[in-house]
Amino acid sequence: MPVRIGNDVWIGSNVVVLPGVTIGDGSVVGAGSVVTKDVPENVVAVGNPCRVLRPITDRDREFYFRDRKVD
Repeated sequence: MPVRIGNDVWIGSNVVVLPGVTIGDGSVVGAGSVVTKDVPENVVAVGNPCRVLRPITDRDREFYFRDRKVD
């Protein structure tokens, strides 16, 4: 049962991902989380067991890239 991790995923330290779980593109998994079920695309997920906290919005992306140059 492979673990599948999508593109542009951030996984915090000490995260445990159980076999067969898929983490969707663009998601963020908080430190110390235990991922027992699939995580959808573009969400912030945290906890034990890991749960979706909120979606990642365009406003979040603007805030992140505001002070960064992207060539």
